[in-house]
Amino acid sequence: MGVIYYKQNKSILEPCISWENLQLVYVSFNDEKENMTPTAVHCHEHNLELQYICGGHGSIRIGRRLYEVEQGDVLVYNQGKLHDESADPKEGLRFYNCGVKGLSLPNLPDNFLIAKDVSPRIHAGTAAPMVENLFRLLYTEVNENLPRNGEITHTVLMALIEILLYQLPHERQQPAREKDQLLIACKDYIDGHFMEELTVEALAERSHMSVSGFAHQFKKFFGFPPIQYIIRRRIGEAQTLLMTSDLSITEVSVRVGYDNISYFNNQFKRFAGMSPQNYRKAKVGEHQFKKLNQLASNIHK
Repeated sequence: MGVIYYKQNKSILEPCISWENLQLVYVSFNDEKENMTPTAVHCHEHNLELQYICGGHGSIRIGRRLYEVEQGDVLVYNQGKLHDESADPKEGLRFYNCGVKGLSLPNLPDNFLIAKDVSPRIHAGTAAPMVENLFRLLYTEVNENLPRNGEITHTVLMALIEILLYQLPHERQQPAREKDQLLIACKDYIDGHFMEELTVEALAERSHMSVSGFAHQFKKFFGFPPIQYIIRRRIGEAQTLLMTSDLSITEVSVRVGYDNISYFNNQFKRFAGMSPQNYRKAKVGEHQFKKLNQLASNIHK
């Protein structure tokens, strides 16, 4: 084995990045069994999420695009970016993910890692083992509550972000066609008003289409009929609230637009395969959405 002397690569003019407020919010590992329960349309309103696929196959919808993912793919969910995921029923899907806040990059909103015209799916290629090891290290530090894990996770997180920014290839996405803008605007309206009473007739009128034409075009473009998308948006928000808040099941139901708790329970179970209460027990008990304040305080000691 030969000795390789370090020489800094200065070929990239790096922007000035402030790491002072960077914070790991959560980290989790999801195996094939866990991901047989689908995740509906949701977003992270206060943080960026990074996801590394370490096995299996699946489909992940980010915004209006559907991505087929496999081992070695990194997914970037900028703050507020809607997404959902479905694992291959035969192979399942294994992945790490972590929530990050306090990231501020030049010319981008807070907690954005990539610009809006850049593909959120990044192929790690030959760097995949290194990227996976960094995610695994974050998970281990938090899961095992190792000494000085605040400082270590902060350093590992900085390294991960630097690699994603500068050492992995980024692809540009084609902008939406002008004729699709009305459908996109309608979906955006649903995303902002999904907890309200929405009808296909009213949505079609907003899009200046007939009811049948609107329903057909919406499903063709986004993969779901309008009413099904509204349901998935509501269930996705409910899944997020069940994992990240202490709201009662009844309060969650009302928050996502269901005044009838029995109807909410039935809709949730039809999608997730279990009741809201059992979903909360399964997810909160197995995921690492905890010890967060401790991590944050350790960084600044």
